[in-house]
Amino acid sequence: MWTGVILYTLGTVAVTFHQFRYWQKNGQGAEKWVFAGWMLTAWAVGVLLMAGVKFPVPVKPLFPNWK
Repeated sequence: MWTGVILYTLGTVAVTFHQFRYWQKNGQGAEKWVFAGWMLTAWAVGVLLMAGVKFPVPVKPLFPNWK
């Protein structure tokens, strides 16, 4: 499990660093921070899923009359 988490973290850091540098040179300042925030969220969810955390799932339809 730890090997997967470490490799996942290294990949996430590499992609984030690359995109952060790209938007630092070519984009607006807000874009890089928004991307970094979403990547942090995605990384946290990925680590939780690899750790075996089960997220709640609906047991009945959210929209029962939807057809």
